[in-house]
Amino acid sequence: MAYNKSKAKGSAYEQKIATLLSKEFDVEFRRVPLSGAIDYLKGDIWTPHDTAWWPYCIECKHYKEIQWNNLLTSKTSNIFGFWQQTVREAEVMKKKPLLLFRWDRSKDYAAYDDDLKIEDYVEVSSFGHKFKISRLDDWIKALKKSGKLSDYREEKKYSYC
Repeated sequence: MAYNKSKAKGSAYEQKIATLLSKEFDVEFRRVPLSGAIDYLKGDIWTPHDTAWWPYCIECKHYKEIQWNNLLTSKTSNIFGFWQQTVREAEVMKKKPLLLFRWDRSKDYAAYDDDLKIEDYVEVSSFGHKFKISRLDDWIKALKKSGKLSDYREEKKYSYC
């Protein structure tokens, strides 16, 4: 079997994100087994020991370049395709969509459809898509500060009784 450089790059990015989120939220995050091929387990990253606690379905993308220049003029921006995939998989998981992405030599970014209070973000509303983009580190800080994770954990704790 031939070595697939882009698949290796994507897998390495998923592992990097899983490690980062584990450190930031003090919960184990892992890459999804079989890369989302399991019908009931979608996305790229999950929390295997407490799946109900984490409210997001995470999709990760690391590409050589990401097209920003046509967000308002073309339906074919790869960001839209990434977002559509993330939304589809989040619907299967009954979670909120969270797209984490970067391109070569860039910072990490988060795309989300949430009401988190983040100072610096871009709101995209184009061709039927609506979401926000911010730096991943800003998104993490805002989520921690919001207290929403503990609220979500309490809500889910009793939903399985």
